[in-house]
Amino acid sequence: MVCTSCRNATSSVPAGWIGEDEDPTIGYALIECSHCHRLMVIQEFNEWNGQDLVSSGAPVVIWPVRDTQLSVEIPDPARKSFEEARACHHAGQFTAAALMVRRTLEAVCIDKGATTGSLQVKLNELKSKGIIEGKLTDWSHDLRALGNEAAHDTTIFISAADAQDALELAEALLNYVYVLNAKYNAFKARRTTPVAPS
Repeated sequence: MVCTSCRNATSSVPAGWIGEDEDPTIGYALIECSHCHRLMVIQEFNEWNGQDLVSSGAPVVIWPVRDTQLSVEIPDPARKSFEEARACHHAGQFTAAALMVRRTLEAVCIDKGATTGSLQVKLNELKSKGIIEGKLTDWSHDLRALGNEAAHDTTIFISAADAQDALELAEALLNYVYVLNAKYNAFKARRTTPVAPS
């Protein structure tokens, strides 16, 4: 687990654990970071077979939440979809988070003029327009595939780790498309404009 304050991997033992009597799959713990000693509340999802623990999901920090603020350059449909994906993740609804990441991709495509065909076709159109390239194209298709699994395969439930990775990759994609490209274009414009000697 990574501390939300110092960003170091922490190996702290929970100071306390509370389970839900009506739902033994969910538990909460208060832990102290072994590096910076700040406190975190984690939520963990466990799968039981009678009295036997079958599997334990990756713990999710639910407090303090340290999300980065999205740039105002990101249009509302993409921003709201992404923020809902984050909210789903914080609530432990990882499959729903993956669906909302997929919806974020749809919003980007529509905003950039790729409005017809499947999401795969739309993402390929963004690539052909030069809006996304290289690894970003690969990431986009991987996020699309994860969202498709979340939407259509009812035997699959997205893990906390996959949902977290999807959020981070989607945020990087949003920043590249809407923030970094604009900054680079402004930089290039300044560099090509002759400066009067002083």
